[in-house]
Amino acid sequence: MTTGQRPAPHRASRAGGFTLIELLVVVAIIGVLAAIAVQAFSRYRERAYDAAAIHDLANAVKAEEAYYATNEAYVTFSASGPTNLAVPQVSISGTVTLNMKAASESFEGTSTSNRGSGRVYSYDSITDTFVGN
Repeated sequence: MTTGQRPAPHRASRAGGFTLIELLVVVAIIGVLAAIAVQAFSRYRERAYDAAAIHDLANAVKAEEAYYATNEAYVTFSASGPTNLAVPQVSISGTVTLNMKAASESFEGTSTSNRGSGRVYSYDSITDTFVGN
């Protein structure tokens, strides 16, 4: 450029960045993925609470059998967690309600979690079976 000449005007160039539409599309996609993840997480939590109810019922069955081996009698009890029972010696999780009904030579038990799916799990000592309703 020589003296007295003006510099050539610069063309307006597009600044590097994202448009509003592109940002909105990304936010919408993230929102859909988050909604799917929240539902899946909720189902996993329900299953975990149901597993606690099953686990507590299985522990109560073992405690009943251990008590019977020593005292030749089963125990009837109802309890909601979190708690520890002395007779029979069993621990109940925080969301679980456990009911055991003793007969002379057998017993039945049920458990459910107030945060689970609402299923009631039961055990019958005569048939030695666990059932989820």
